[in-house]
Amino acid sequence: MDEQEKQKLKNYVLWLLGRQEYSKKMLTQKLQAKGADDAFIEKLLAWCESLGYIDENRYCESFLRTQINKGLGLKRVLSDAGNKGVDRARLMQLVETQEVDWFELAQQAYARKYATTPEKLDYKEKAKRIRYMMYRGFSYEEIDFAMQAATMGE
Repeated sequence: MDEQEKQKLKNYVLWLLGRQEYSKKMLTQKLQAKGADDAFIEKLLAWCESLGYIDENRYCESFLRTQINKGLGLKRVLSDAGNKGVDRARLMQLVETQEVDWFELAQQAYARKYATTPEKLDYKEKAKRIRYMMYRGFSYEEIDFAMQAATMGE
């Protein structure tokens, strides 16, 4: 790998980080896809970290905020975290300090998806709605709370 290629990869990483936060794992995957060798990747990421361009805590906060804004439950947030290279222990610590009301979030997500709720849901429709909310990462208790709140709201 010559100096020109290294500079291109360095510019690529800086361009990516200028747009949004990334974890080391995600940047490593992107650089490997561009054909960078592991030694160079490690050196480049260490350089970015030393300048504060990469900060795992900041990325973790950004990731959690994004997931909450999407209206996703804790189970989905934790599942997606593994794919994005977020440290699970750090994320759980952050969730506890943020004091996220998952029941309220479930209620908002349910209300957004199902703005009009008929008086009585048949079994098939109720099961469909529960599956949707579970896919979004909410527990059954949170889903039940959201569904009951929706029927009481009318």
